[in-house]
Amino acid sequence: MRPNYSILDPSFRYVPAAATSVVETWRRFGWRPTTDEERRSRRGPAVTLVIDEIGRARPIRFTPSQARPRALTVAS
Repeated sequence: MRPNYSILDPSFRYVPAAATSVVETWRRFGWRPTTDEERRSRRGPAVTLVIDEIGRARPIRFTPSQARPRALTVAS
């Protein structure tokens, strides 16, 4: 993409980065920040947990062979 005019053009003015506003630059091209309300509407409804039936819970029992292996230590 070629720029609209050259930096060698006498009408070119250098603007240091510290003196620029990123938000204003984006707004010139049609962007505008979203509001909290727009973000909420995009997220959709809050998740609701529905429990139809509560069953009887059984504890999980592990045999020693099913237990998690312990972390190995490296001897230095």
